[in-house]
Amino acid sequence: MIDPDDEIVQDFLVEANELLEQLGEQLVELEQNPTDIELLNAVFRSFHTIKGGASFLKLDVIVEVCHTAEDIFNSLRKGERTADADLMDQILIVLDYLKAQFEHVRNGVSLTKADPKLLQALENIALGKEAQAKSISEQSSSLKNENVKAAESNKSAEAAKAAK
Repeated sequence: MIDPDDEIVQDFLVEANELLEQLGEQLVELEQNPTDIELLNAVFRSFHTIKGGASFLKLDVIVEVCHTAEDIFNSLRKGERTADADLMDQILIVLDYLKAQFEHVRNGVSLTKADPKLLQALENIALGKEAQAKSISEQSSSLKNENVKAAESNKSAEAAKAAK
């Protein structure tokens, strides 16, 4: 398990938190401007930067999700597809998942592997298999609630840790 008090980990958490906040804002803006190349590049770079730091720290579950998100945004940047509501729903689930994982790291809790249905939906989107991605997306719609519950559980763990 990773030491949340390590200086490198702390630096990474600060940077990742800033990137996740930016991503949230950028994704909202992207819904309004789905072909904005500068915005698509910025989102791609954010996922790329998070993936790089996570890889350095051997946070493989984060790397896996960010890599797939990168593939999706690379295809968007190339104009191979456009951002639509279904794609954005999946990316927002990714954002929630990443936030929950960073809470795990912050609290010294083991990371949880991403739901295979989410990974499959993302992979299908990246490969242009929209119908399969939508079907899997519908099956995994409870992921957001699970990630919120995980984040709340981590806050409780953090409070208990602080009370010691």
